Amino acid sequence: MSVLMRPLWILSIIFLILSKTSYGQSIVVKNAADAPTPIAIQAFLKNDDEKDRQASIDIEASLTADLIFSRIFKVIPSEAFLEPNVEGPVDSIKVASWRQVGADYLVRAKVSHSGREVILDGYVFNITTGVLGVRKTYRTSKKDYTILSHMFGDDIVQLVTGKLGLFSTRIAFAYKAPKSRYKEIWMMEFNGRNPEPLVQNGRTNLSPAWNLDGKEIYYTSASEIHWHLWKTDSKGRSKQVTNFPGSALGPSMMPDGKSMVVSLSKDGNPELYQMGLDGKIIKRLTKSNTIDIGPAPSPDGSKICYSSGRLGNLHIFILDMMTLKSARRTRVGTLNDSCAWHPFENKILFSGMDLDREFDIFGMNDQGNDMERLTYDAKNNETPSWSPDGSLIVLSSRRTGRDEIYVMKADGTQLTKITDLPGDASQPDWSPRLGY
Repeated sequence: MSVLMRPLWILSIIFLILSKTSYGQSIVVKNAADAPTPIAIQAFLKNDDEKDRQASIDIEASLTADLIFSRIFKVIPSEAFLEPNVEGPVDSIKVASWRQVGADYLVRAKVSHSGREVILDGYVFNITTGVLGVRKTYRTSKKDYTILSHMFGDDIVQLVTGKLGLFSTRIAFAYKAPKSRYKEIWMMEFNGRNPEPLVQNGRTNLSPAWNLDGKEIYYTSASEIHWHLWKTDSKGRSKQVTNFPGSALGPSMMPDGKSMVVSLSKDGNPELYQMGLDGKIIKRLTKSNTIDIGPAPSPDGSKICYSSGRLGNLHIFILDMMTLKSARRTRVGTLNDSCAWHPFENKILFSGMDLDREFDIFGMNDQGNDMERLTYDAKNNETPSWSPDGSLIVLSSRRTGRDEIYVMKADGTQLTKITDLPGDASQPDWSPRLGY
């Protein structure tokens, strides 16, 4: 069957996913940023060995970048330091001097080698209490030894916030190279470093979604006639999951880690189904005469946020998993979709069209209240995804003339571009913590 012979709803979905344009109503911007925690990082100590010197410089720079990226910390410039950086007992610091420069925490470290291993001895002092909060040795034999900065950074974040850091996470996304006809599935580090292809199969691939253990990524891949669900691992080894006629779109993992919600059109128009990770249907969740797409389960799995055209334009609905009854939650905009539920709070992100005829990211609770606009006045901000701790949001935006991936705080502030690829990068999905 040619593309021109496909049912109208398939063309509508493809159009919605690949190039959205429409019209809607405006919503007031609401932002509130928390003050970052001031932290001082003394130059890492090292031996006279050239390898130690270079590793020390690289790991210190990587740690500084990690802490800034987290939006949790304000790194105090070293020019403001009053204390010399000399080797001595780990507790030989003058707390008053660090308080004077405004530091709440002080980081000290030493880098060394032992055979093929690079070793980082890290220390973090709470300047307010004068207590040594972290004292730990980190080791790696990996070629990219800056992984030590991620390990150390995770522990620093946990000391300050009570939550482990995000520096072991990765982001999956769809990528279309210049002059290519197809989208591929790629993966990169949390900060955009080391992007690499996972799925390059000569077909269009969309909507990557991590499973809860981070070992596999589910995605939709187009055949000549149908759109099937596939999965791949971190080595790019792929396997087909569904084989229904029509489309299988928008996989989203249930919090039990054993099932997912997918939009299937096997019986006509796209409806939501719960299915096992093996592609076997558990139950049908919606039944309408139009499209139901873009599901996102609540943290406890009791509700599903999704987008439906049952009232004409696409709007956000909430499905109760016990009763299978749905309730409309957006009443402004026309193409509201791409739900993303906060990992543990009653907050839902979605992308919606505003008066400027561009897509932006909005937030609300599951009753449709407390609506806030998180992006504004730029080209098509879409497909938001939460970081595992709910502190950051990754999204795609076309503000530079091509689709690129950005990260911002949960309140919409401190937006930073993290991709610099020649083609279009879109539909990001943030992984769980993957470990080292």
